[in-house]
Amino acid sequence: MADETTRATTGRGGAGLVVLHAGAFSGSAPGLLAAMRELTDVTAYDLMPLAREPRLAGARVRAMAEARRSGGGTPWTKTAAWPVAIQRHVARRGLLTPERPLLVVQSLPALVPPSGVRYGVYTDRVGLEGTAGSDDPAGGSGEHRSRYTAGWLARERAMVAGAHRVYVMGQSTADAVTARYGVPDARVVVVGAGVNVPADTAPEHREPLAGPPKLLFVGVEWERKGGPELLAAFRRVHAEDPAWRLVLAGSAPDGPLPEGVEYAGRVPHGRMPELYAAADALVIPTHREPFGIALVEALTRGLPCVGTTVGNQRTIVADAGILVEPGDVDGLTRALRTLRTDHADLRKRAEAHGAVLRTTMTWPHVARTIWEGLS
Repeated sequence: MADETTRATTGRGGAGLVVLHAGAFSGSAPGLLAAMRELTDVTAYDLMPLAREPRLAGARVRAMAEARRSGGGTPWTKTAAWPVAIQRHVARRGLLTPERPLLVVQSLPALVPPSGVRYGVYTDRVGLEGTAGSDDPAGGSGEHRSRYTAGWLARERAMVAGAHRVYVMGQSTADAVTARYGVPDARVVVVGAGVNVPADTAPEHREPLAGPPKLLFVGVEWERKGGPELLAAFRRVHAEDPAWRLVLAGSAPDGPLPEGVEYAGRVPHGRMPELYAAADALVIPTHREPFGIALVEALTRGLPCVGTTVGNQRTIVADAGILVEPGDVDGLTRALRTLRTDHADLRKRAEAHGAVLRTTMTWPHVARTIWEGLS
């Protein structure tokens, strides 16, 4: 139920920390909460079930009307009406008080805590962060742009600007927070993120490829993650050499798949190590990617990555892969060919870069950094 608040009593004790999150947040919320509970008492409250809370039915109706007025494609959760309602709800539960610091996971809730509440925001992306295919760096346009009402954006701006600390996963988000929200550099902290599928050990040595690299795609939103462009590029290289293979995990197009392509389905986290172990490279030509946890998971296993130039991928991939412009099938085709010819060198770079990520991209590191800044 939405009004079930979970508490853990471990760690330092004291007033502890209130954490408001919206669902599992790409697996991030459970990992962060588990690590935070090793440090302090945590009162965690999931805002996602409030979408079905009968007592908030009127707020949903108002939010849907606001979304319709703003134009097609705007989700009702990204309106002013909905955050106002959920803020009243959590305030009545005593979760917005000066007695305990507050952490809001994601900027989606667009809460504006009252004066005196010491709070932080931890997010992979903010509303005004540029997106692929955008002719407006503020919010993007076209099929893959972020959509929200002016009222939601005003609330999100106020929440971000008023935070004691804004914790972000990557540098591109930090740049957006300082440049577009006017938050001083000293209040913005890049903390990264933990992975859903940690690498237990350093990658084993592999012999040089005897043929094309076996490719892996991971993503549950086929269109946004660039699935159609990947299949278009794959068809080209497969026509040149039928030995090319591609495994799709999480999503796939409707209808039959091209030769050389296999769909593994919606793979649970526990099975992902098998897919990474069988792959030679990860390819996610996404149109919009706030962070890219799958890229980190692959790199920590020494797998080169092919991604795009959006979001934080430049700093995540670094020199351990190839980045192309989103939607550029010709560029993606060239990247796959380069992946084959230069795989040995890219693999060495991925192993070196992955060794660094294994020590920094962990939930204990993220939780400790956040708690020290808020406590």
